[in-house]
Amino acid sequence: MKRWYTHSFHNVTSLSIVFFTMRWLPPFVQPPVAAVTALIFFVLLKLERRAVAGNLRRVSGRRGLGLQWKVYRVFYSFCDLIVSYTCVPRASHEQLRSMLADGERGAAVIDRCLAAGHGLIVWTAHLGNPEFASRLLEMHGRPVNVARVVEDKPAERMLRDLMSNERLRIVDLRGGARATIELLQALGRNEIVAIQGDRVYQARHCAEVMFFSDPAEFPLGPFLLSQVSGAPVLPGFVVRCGWLRYRVLLGEPILPASTGNRDEDQRAGLRQAVEFLEAQLSKYYDQWVNFFDFWPVHPRD
Repeated sequence: MKRWYTHSFHNVTSLSIVFFTMRWLPPFVQPPVAAVTALIFFVLLKLERRAVAGNLRRVSGRRGLGLQWKVYRVFYSFCDLIVSYTCVPRASHEQLRSMLADGERGAAVIDRCLAAGHGLIVWTAHLGNPEFASRLLEMHGRPVNVARVVEDKPAERMLRDLMSNERLRIVDLRGGARATIELLQALGRNEIVAIQGDRVYQARHCAEVMFFSDPAEFPLGPFLLSQVSGAPVLPGFVVRCGWLRYRVLLGEPILPASTGNRDEDQRAGLRQAVEFLEAQLSKYYDQWVNFFDFWPVHPRD
């Protein structure tokens, strides 16, 4: 399993300091503080900086200072994500709407998917603010089940507990078959399942697809769930368009195919989702907070 965090700063003490400090700072002071903090970590975290630079070089084709500026912007986007934990988990739905730049949250598309009664699988990624996206999904009047791996670290458990409430529950994918059954049962109740599709945690449940002209691995789990449950897969992200201000991006629902070749049907659905991610990363690549080499098996000269 790839590790997103390998440095010593990801701990409960660091998060507590951030949450306490930012909660009491005036809103106009938060962005410059985050800018300085992002610069500090940009300088200190050399391995993560190098990995982000390699990823963004493939995505954007940039080099030199232009590339390094975008790498720094990834660290800044991550600061926005962490600070959002001070307000997003307990915000009312009205407060969440006020943080949307244009008020549009794709409600009609989501409700149309749910109308079929098979549940909905929202395929997202570490682009922008997936935690904010999870809270927006609550507004459809049914439970939201966020499928993710929660590493056995105090900081990860702290973030998980902050985001959990009576309408939003975390399903730990380390549960294996038990987690899969929980997700299928949720879809059977016409609930929403949200899965981050740009992290491979189990090599035996993934496939390679072309991604920015090179093969990259993505998990197939969401599309297996779709086949079994009949739920559509909806690619969607929430990107930052200002400090703690966001915009919803939704693709076309991907319906489960049934050609007789289950493996190829799953891969076909995955390719559609990855194409949507690629299109959005072409514009918002400085918000893709993956701090590891996304193409480690197929290096490009």
